[in-house]
Amino acid sequence: MPQESSDWTIGRLIEWTRGFFEKKGVPQPRLEAEILLAHVLGLERIDLYMKYEQPVEEGPRSEFRELVRRRAEGEPTRYLTGGCEFMSLAMKVTPDVLIPRPETEMLVEEVLRRAGAKRSPPPAAPPPEPAAATLTAIDLCTGCGCVAVSLAVHLPACRVTATDVSAAALAVARTNAEAHAVADRVALLEGDLYDALDAADAQPADFLLSNPPYVAQGEWEGLQREIRDHEPRGALVAGPTGLEIVGRIVKGAPAYLRGGATLLVEIGSGQGAAAKEMAQAVRGLADVEILRDYAGLDRILLARREPVG
Repeated sequence: MPQESSDWTIGRLIEWTRGFFEKKGVPQPRLEAEILLAHVLGLERIDLYMKYEQPVEEGPRSEFRELVRRRAEGEPTRYLTGGCEFMSLAMKVTPDVLIPRPETEMLVEEVLRRAGAKRSPPPAAPPPEPAAATLTAIDLCTGCGCVAVSLAVHLPACRVTATDVSAAALAVARTNAEAHAVADRVALLEGDLYDALDAADAQPADFLLSNPPYVAQGEWEGLQREIRDHEPRGALVAGPTGLEIVGRIVKGAPAYLRGGATLLVEIGSGQGAAAKEMAQAVRGLADVEILRDYAGLDRILLARREPVG
């Protein structure tokens, strides 16, 4: 980006950066330029168009130049801005956590559907605390807490227990829970999958969800550089097949699901058949099926806990 201070308006900055990102092979170059500039100026993206001819001072331009440089070198935009949107909610993200993908919203949307609730815009003010929770959920491998927090926001009568092996990730999740005023209904536990629940003597829940690592070791080098060079490998790679952690979750699920409760686990696009076979072999699980995303790809392993006793 030129250093001159002559007439650098919001519109010119966007157009120059769009062209620069195109040359560098950055996907969605205009969108990325707008996100970074809106972040620097403290505006919503729509506001950029309302102020298209407004000049930008050297201070913000210098900050914007640095973010553009880092993005062109492969650093993910969501880490540069420190946040993303998930289920219509603003979530903090850092390099300690995986950046939430739109496909993961399917986990929450399926729970809302089964609970008879609808996805709705976040309330202007936190809803009153219900006298007693009527639903409970467990979220394994919570990361930034996007699934746990959005469940608590969209289901005010739901209490969520969320676990992660990473203390740094749980710190981000705690920030997100506090930002959305649901920290009193989201319990965060550090530990490896069910170990954290065992230590806390957690009770079986109505829903058990997880977006676990499911990338095979051999797939790592083929991932986009934004992912490979910046996102936490431990939140992505499960082992030689990619199904190692999914298998552990499925095997232990019956002990933490009430009779008739639902298991939902995000999986890779080519893992449906193997994941379904795993779940069907687990005593106590029934009605196993694979849900596909909007692209028609395998995305969610779904199963029901058989009646207990």
